[in-house]
Amino acid sequence: MSADTQQQTETERHPRLESRLVGHEEAEARFLKAHLAGKLHHAWILAGPKGIGKATLAYRVARFVLRHPRPSAEGIAPDSLYVPPEDPVFRRVASRAHADLITIERRYDPKTKRLKAEIGAEDARKAGQFFARTAGEGGWRVCIVDAADDMNASAANALLKTLEEPPRDALFLLVSNVPGRLLPTIRSRCVRLDLAPLSNDQVLDVVRHSDGLDAPPDEATLRLAADIAEGSPGRAIQYLETSGFTLFNDFLKLVERTPGLDIARALDFAERLKPAQALDDYRLFAEMLSSWLGGEIRKAARGEGDWGGRITPATMSRWVDAHHAIGHSIARANALNLDRRQVVMQAFRLIDDTARAAR
Repeated sequence: MSADTQQQTETERHPRLESRLVGHEEAEARFLKAHLAGKLHHAWILAGPKGIGKATLAYRVARFVLRHPRPSAEGIAPDSLYVPPEDPVFRRVASRAHADLITIERRYDPKTKRLKAEIGAEDARKAGQFFARTAGEGGWRVCIVDAADDMNASAANALLKTLEEPPRDALFLLVSNVPGRLLPTIRSRCVRLDLAPLSNDQVLDVVRHSDGLDAPPDEATLRLAADIAEGSPGRAIQYLETSGFTLFNDFLKLVERTPGLDIARALDFAERLKPAQALDDYRLFAEMLSSWLGGEIRKAARGEGDWGGRITPATMSRWVDAHHAIGHSIARANALNLDRRQVVMQAFRLIDDTARAAR
């Protein structure tokens, strides 16, 4: 069954199309062991930061369970959940055409030409309707909710009714970026599996193999994206796809001159983020800025770098304070819709002043 009746234009490679899973070996092994032993719990929360491969793992689990509903009866002992792309099950899942898989996610709104802000009750009730029918292929039926955090209260309660009385051979895979937002009653009925961010090398591996990028970036750009993505390949790819990353690179060129910031050029830079149509770029830029500075501080604390001598043991606390101040300024501006140029200029000045203190 295609869970997604919406006509949605996908601008990035969907996790259901991914045959590779980088990292998360322990999580994969846990699913495999439980399924081979015939002890697969009916509901799982795949928890962790956005973009690290939770949905990719969910589809990998779904494909394997649909392809091998009774592995012991088949006499197989695989060492992974891999199903090859040429397999009919893989193809049906990839084309949203498998009768025994439903995906609950935010729907595309043709009026706004955007995804809806949340998953509504109507969407969540589809799970109950889906499980009320007999399995199309006589095996498992799988429901993926991506992301479960996007459900509004009505949707969460609708899904809970199905979770409370699951039919035989039903599997729920709830992808969650912030599991604390889920209803306690939903969490109590699920096995929680925490997935960790990937290493920089793993992020680079995923990005290099991604066909979602229009053009392969150079190695330096790739590494910068991986550095500031905080273990999230999805975030790294998102950065590389936007003009916000070009803005961030220009920002770095300016702060590399600190102390001694060129105020005129900094003001020109801030002006680029003023227009209303630059809001998305600004938000990504602000996220990258916070991640980059936090990363430089952490690297210095581990003795892995000092950003050109700027971050020293003597000035570490100053940099931490600057990082917190920039984060607070960004959050306050977002909440109160303040002038974005002021936020950017404050970040420039804080970095310049703190770098000067290190000299």
